[in-house]
Amino acid sequence: MRFDKDTPILSAMIAELGRAREEAYEEAAALSRLLADIEALHEPDGNGDCPTCVTTSPCLTHLLIRREITVEQAYASIRDHVPIDLVAAEARQAPPVPSLAQLLAAPTPGLDRFFDALLHAPVAADQSASL
Repeated sequence: MRFDKDTPILSAMIAELGRAREEAYEEAAALSRLLADIEALHEPDGNGDCPTCVTTSPCLTHLLIRREITVEQAYASIRDHVPIDLVAAEARQAPPVPSLAQLLAAPTPGLDRFFDALLHAPVAADQSASL
């Protein structure tokens, strides 16, 4: 077998694939540890209830981790199969937004006291010399 000019390209590609495989193994191990931690947090207590979710069994998170239910089934059980009425939620009466003239006409006693104190503050001797 004869290796010409393509050999460095192939060896670099093989080395890169090896590094990518090792990174994938490390990421899979990290995800496995994370899932084990989450599963431990949601492990049912003596009564079969989830101490983390504070719900009766079965815990949806635990069922999802074990792939016993799908995400759609989990959402459906949370909502009790009641669809969310987005039109009613968005049709609520919002408070009126004041105009710029109303905002500028509003009294600002805090700012008035601040500027009054700033204008009438005594000037120290070392500050007046630098002015």
